[in-house]
Amino acid sequence: MKHVFISILVISIVWLVACTEQVEMSQDNCLKYAELDYSNYDSLKTDPITVISAKVDGDCLLLNLQYGGGCKEHQVNLALTLPECGTPPLPPPTFEIRHNANGDVCKALITKDYSFDIFGIKEKGKSQTEFILNTKNSSGVWQSTTYTYKY
Repeated sequence: MKHVFISILVISIVWLVACTEQVEMSQDNCLKYAELDYSNYDSLKTDPITVISAKVDGDCLLLNLQYGGGCKEHQVNLALTLPECGTPPLPPPTFEIRHNANGDVCKALITKDYSFDIFGIKEKGKSQTEFILNTKNSSGVWQSTTYTYKY
């Protein structure tokens, strides 16, 4: 009887901890973006990924992304590609979604939400900034979409 009670207690604690650790993504915990230039441009993988939806909410870029896999852990980064030369006129800020599938060859279709802090692209004296978001699709083609960040 004592073992049954201890087992139920342990299972209850594990269940409680597992449920309380799942935190919904909010503006306070948006992930930071990486910065890429000519010296580290190839440092993050470019495995295919699909943008299901993207929107700016406050200082966060909220992304609903989809990719194939299911057998290995995947990493997804938002990377700001820095221009080689700082001479005006500068191009609009350009982000790339960088996906590392870690060689996952499984075929499950994974859909997941991500949130990235884009505060760093605000421009002084302006109330909005247009930026470009690039993604590499399953055919290996880069696609570009322009978004507006209002602040």
